[in-house]
Amino acid sequence: MDRRHFLLTAGSASLALASELRASEPAPAPRLLFLIDLAGGNDALNTLAPHTDPAYYRARPTIALDRRTVLPIAPGQALHPSLRPLMPLWDAGELALVQGVGCTGGSVSHHRATEILDSALLEDAPLQTGWLARCLSLHDGIRHAATQALTVSSDLPGPVHGLPRCRRLADEYPENVAGRFGFPQDVLGCALAQACAELLSGSDAAVVRVALDGFDTHENQPSAHAPLLASLAASMTALRSALSAMGRWRDTLVLTRSEFGRLAHENLSAGTDHGNAGIQLLTGGRVVGGLHGRALSFDALDARGAFVPAVDFRSVYASISRDWLGVSPVAALAATPPLPGLLHA
Repeated sequence: MDRRHFLLTAGSASLALASELRASEPAPAPRLLFLIDLAGGNDALNTLAPHTDPAYYRARPTIALDRRTVLPIAPGQALHPSLRPLMPLWDAGELALVQGVGCTGGSVSHHRATEILDSALLEDAPLQTGWLARCLSLHDGIRHAATQALTVSSDLPGPVHGLPRCRRLADEYPENVAGRFGFPQDVLGCALAQACAELLSGSDAAVVRVALDGFDTHENQPSAHAPLLASLAASMTALRSALSAMGRWRDTLVLTRSEFGRLAHENLSAGTDHGNAGIQLLTGGRVVGGLHGRALSFDALDARGAFVPAVDFRSVYASISRDWLGVSPVAALAATPPLPGLLHA
C-alpha cells in the first residue's frame, strides 16, 4: 500500500495530519526504536493465558481469564481480551510475543529490578550506564545525531542513561495532540503522540522511551489490568497507523519491557505479587511475528512460586543490538547471545 492510499483509507490519522504528511518531503531517517515500559511488573500469565490448562484455574480461582472471552492465538494459549486491537498486527505477522523473559539472580525490588533491566548488568554499582546508551555509542550514525533519544512520561532516562544528547519532552502535552495523530486520549496515547509530533517536525532521534504505570497489581488485579492492556493495545495500533502514514513503519521496532512478572498463584487480595519471568511484546515492520521463547510452565516454579525464566532478557537486547542497530552486542552486552529469529533483515 502506498502512502497516499494509506492516508485516504486508514482513518486513524486526522485530516490535519494527513495534510502535513502530503506537504512534507520524505527524508532519510534512522531506524526507530520505541520502548514502552510497563512499570510495576506486568502479569504475563494473564497477558498470554494458558486458557485450557486446569492448573491455571486452580492457581487463580478468582482472577483467571474467562475462557469464553479470551483471544486464542495458538493451541492452549490466548491473549487477554483487552488486547483485541492487536489482532490485526498478529494476523499480519507483525507482532511477536517473547515468553518466559526474565533474569536469573535478579531482584523482586522495583527499584533494583529496574536498574538491572535498564543497565543489563547484575553488578550493584552506582551510576551504571544504560544498555542502549552503550549500544548507541558504537553506532556511527546515531552517536553524531543532534538528538539521539526522546523520553516522555518518565523522569529518568533509564536504558539511555549516559547518552550525551537525550531530550526529555514535557509532560504537559499540546492540546489535542493525541487526537491529531489518532491516539487514545490517555497518558500513553498522549506521550506517543507527542513523540510522533517531534518526529514529524524533523527530529533525528533514533529512540523514543515512554512509560505506562500501574502494573503493580497486588490487589483487585482484573479491574486494574484490563484497562492498562487496553491502553497499550490501542496506542500500539495507533502508533502503527501514524508511523505508516509517515512512511516509517517498515523501519520501526516497538518493544515493551517490565521489571519482572508476577507469581503464578493469586494472593488473598485478588491480585498477584512480584515474580520473575514475564513477557515482552514486539511489533514493527521487520518483526518475525509469532511466539518466541517458551511458555510459562507450572512445572517450572521456584520456591516462591515464581515462573523460572526461559529467556534471558539480555538476549532480546542483544538481538536488537545486532539485528536492528547493526552493532556487535559483545561490546555492549558482554557474552549474552542474541535470541535468534526475532527480526527480519
